[in-house]
Amino acid sequence: MNLSVGIGETTLYYKVTQIGSDYLVILTGGESHIGCTAIGDSGRVVSYTPLHHRDDTLAIPLAKAISERHQCICTVVAGFHLDNITRDQIKEIVKNSEIGVENLLDLIEKESFFDEAQ
Repeated sequence: MNLSVGIGETTLYYKVTQIGSDYLVILTGGESHIGCTAIGDSGRVVSYTPLHHRDDTLAIPLAKAISERHQCICTVVAGFHLDNITRDQIKEIVKNSEIGVENLLDLIEKESFFDEAQ
């Protein structure tokens, strides 16, 4: 499953792979890199964020939401970088991230429904 949220430089890109009943999400945007890894397990989350990165703001809520809703393990690898980022762009990215969480939850629900119907 692939999803994008936003327009222009602040667009977030999601690639979701289902592994058994668990999920791996790659979340990128701007200059892609690995800036945080968060693992949700039925709503509990652990994460690692390398020094000088702030990608946990994107990864942790997503890992928590998916793992809690689906009672599964969800690993999110996130990396977004934009040179000379402005406060308004940061706000837009956070907004896109919140929309992305809801959209991904809906998308996973729909995909799971189709998987069960087959």
